[in-house]
Formats: sequence, structure tokens, C-alpha cells
Amino acid sequence: MMKRFALCFLMALLLVQTAWTGGAHAAGVFDDTEGHWAEQQIEELASLGIVKRNSSHAFYPNKPITRGEALALLNRVFETAYGSLELPQRKSNLDYRFLLRGEVEQLLVNMKAIWQVETNALSSYDPGDRMLYYLYLAESGQLLKKQQKENPDWWLSSEAMQRPLTREEASLLLFHVLAPQKFRTANLKPQDAVTYFNSFYEWKQDRFYRDTYSPYPLAIREFQLFLTEKTFSPEKIMTRAEYAVVMKRLLDYYRTHMAAQFRSTVAQQQKIAQLYLRSATLALEKKQQARLAAVFAPEPLKAMTMLPQVPKYNGPVTITSKTDMNDPKILWLVGHYRDPVNGDFQVEYKLEQDASNAYGRKITAVLYSEK
Repeated sequence: MMKRFALCFLMALLLVQTAWTGGAHAAGVFDDTEGHWAEQQIEELASLGIVKRNSSHAFYPNKPITRGEALALLNRVFETAYGSLELPQRKSNLDYRFLLRGEVEQLLVNMKAIWQVETNALSSYDPGDRMLYYLYLAESGQLLKKQQKENPDWWLSSEAMQRPLTREEASLLLFHVLAPQKFRTANLKPQDAVTYFNSFYEWKQDRFYRDTYSPYPLAIREFQLFLTEKTFSPEKIMTRAEYAVVMKRLLDYYRTHMAAQFRSTVAQQQKIAQLYLRSATLALEKKQQARLAAVFAPEPLKAMTMLPQVPKYNGPVTITSKTDMNDPKILWLVGHYRDPVNGDFQVEYKLEQDASNAYGRKITAVLYSEK
């Protein structure tokens, strides 16, 4: 009897997870979302391949979303906006048996890469590692709060990743994914990052919602991802539809924020430029055709593959930016690449406004020169 129950539970779980892991080619309207209050947001995520249609054509909008599914979706939203920023690395604290492990590990390296760009690689803080550690605390029944003594052998099991996600846990995940933006708006120096984020872990931030002392819901309130006023319902389980709506709002935030960063200060412009070129060159290295089409016009893409020296996504480079002398809407990014073996070289990228990606720019020309 117990074996039959376990088998049924596993089959139900796999049915739910295939909506997140199934093939993207059939993405579209799900049979069980027509007329649903979140139908529009789910449809848009499906059209972008962020959620995937399975053989049963079901999304299960009112079922709980699991922690692992939530993390995988976060990475898909992140990569839809920024693209991949780093090659995945094995995370020893995460159960190798977990079905969506690869996407979670990709999220962790993406988070670390954008954090390093934002802080000029001067901060030892790792938002992805901290995110998983505090999720581990939630799994062990503890408050999402800094302990007097941290467990160095913490480990998240596959079972833990398949448990339903609460709203407080969702706010914790989003708090860490948005750590670079929190760091920037707090106007911090990189060496102050650990102290700043510890103030959240120690729950020393102001309280806002009536029903929770947790600092994470208030910390992400500025991003308008949860439209709640006086109460947050931190222990409430999130449905798949509710989480999809939050992901759509996060994607909208990225689209607005990233394009605006190109119009911001020179320092911020150069940081978003680093992310743009990092994602573009990694897409070139991995031959990600859809991403390449979004960030390169056909001619410069062809030219990139024929350069005497092709830039590496994580190679030593200094990025500067300048406005085109004849058209203020055109931006030039100048990458100075250091190569001790073959000699230093420079690539100038012409960026014109384009709505096909969240950066709001597309590379329409490249100029190569040796230094």
C-alpha cells in the first residue's frame, strides 16, 4: 500500500515538473489556464520558453510551486533578460539527484557573475550561496535568520527542493537575486556589502507588514513584485499561477531597469555594457543561436566569428563607452582585451537601439584592431 502511494505521488510530481522541463517548441496556451486570472502572464512566459508545455497541455495553475521549480524559473527569467553570464559549476551543497539541479546551478553562477560586475569583484559576498543556505534553514524548521554558529556541512536534499514554496521563502529568493540592485540603491562600498546584508540576516531592518518580522518582504517591496499593502501572509504556500505572475513582474522590471542603465551614469553604463558583452561572447562560445540573433545583427555576427582573435566571455578586458559623434542614440562600446600570448587587441561594438532584447540595444557593427 505504501509503495503504491509513493509511486502515485512520484507520478504526480513528475507531471507537475514536466510543465517546467518539457520541450519549448510547443509553448503556448495551456488547456487548464483558459479564463484563469493569470492566463495572460502564463501565456507570455510560455511564449518566451520560460514555462514549457508538456504532453498533457496542462500547467496546473492552482497547484503549489516547489522550491526547485521556483529557482529554475528565476534562472529562466534572468537569462531571458541578461542571457547566460557564466558556465555552470557543480554545487556540492545541492543534492545531485534533484531533477532541476542544472538550472539551479546555472542561476547561482549567473548571480555571482552579475554581483562581481556590480561590485568590481571587490566583495567576498556570494548572494547565491547565501540564498541556498537560508533555504536550508527553512527546510530544517528554523527562522530565515542568522544563527550564532553556522553549519559548515549544510546540504539541500532533493526532497527539500520538492517541497512547496512559501511566500516568505519566495521573498528570500528574490531578495538575493536582486542583491546587485539592493547594493546599488544603498550606495555602498564593496567592502561594506557583508555588513549590509548581515543586517537583514540578523533581522535588524525595520518592520513594515503587520504579520511578519521577516525583513525580506520589505526589502523587495520597492520592486513591486508582490502587490500587498499591510499584510504579507509569509507562511502561505504560493501557487504556480501566483509565482508566474511574480516572475512576469520581475521580467518587466528587468526590461525597464536594464535599458535605463544604458542611459544612466558612465559607471552604470559601463557595468551594463560588461554584462551585455559577457552574455554576447558566451552565447558565441556556446553557439546559442536564439541569443545571438537577439544581440547581434547578421553581418557583425558573421564578422565576430572571423576575427583574428575572438574575445572570451570571461577574459581580461576593460570596457569603455562613448556616444556616436553623428547620432546620440548610437552607443559605441570599446573592449580592450589583454592576451599575453597573441598580443592585446581591441574590438569596438556599435550598439543601436533595438527592442528584441531586454538591454534595448543590438550590435550592428564591429571594428577590430591590434594594440
